[in-house]
Amino acid sequence: MIAIERTLATFAIWCFVSLVFASPSSANNVMPQTLVDVAHANGCNPIDEFFDERNPNITNPPYVLGWIPGDARDSAVFWCKKIEKSDKPYKLLFAAPATGGFNLADPKQLAGCPAVIEYSGYPTGLRIETQRDVQLRYFHPVTDIRPTAALTGVVPTARVLVSDNGDGLEHHFLCYQGKWLTRALE
Repeated sequence: MIAIERTLATFAIWCFVSLVFASPSSANNVMPQTLVDVAHANGCNPIDEFFDERNPNITNPPYVLGWIPGDARDSAVFWCKKIEKSDKPYKLLFAAPATGGFNLADPKQLAGCPAVIEYSGYPTGLRIETQRDVQLRYFHPVTDIRPTAALTGVVPTARVLVSDNGDGLEHHFLCYQGKWLTRALE
């Protein structure tokens, strides 16, 4: 009887210790662990409160698979929150398979665009769309706070990353001539 009580007491202590010392993000990941590892390697954490009451309309996750053409599920785009304080506290990271796991995508895989976009707004759910006749005049570089001189031209067919808050406001990201462009739609 005493041996059973000791075993139960030891088990209870180990359960308590594992709860106290467990990584806070490990139990609440909103994305696969491989993407969490890429986030950590690039100075940010997953957004554990992603599906909270701040915006109950969000239905898509903070990541999407298959951004790089031909890599159906072997590449990903995801939001993470910077570890250090910043006026742009979020990052949109583009990841691809590499030796030993996932890393940031090579800009060559992204038509010359960088694999990191710094972002000041609160991230929302992601999806990929193929859009036709995309008019560049509605876009501006992600590095500009306000739209600058209008871009001109039309992209006949474009892969667009859509960040959607679920209630009608969307932010579109388009890689064009080695630069990330964005626009907001209601």
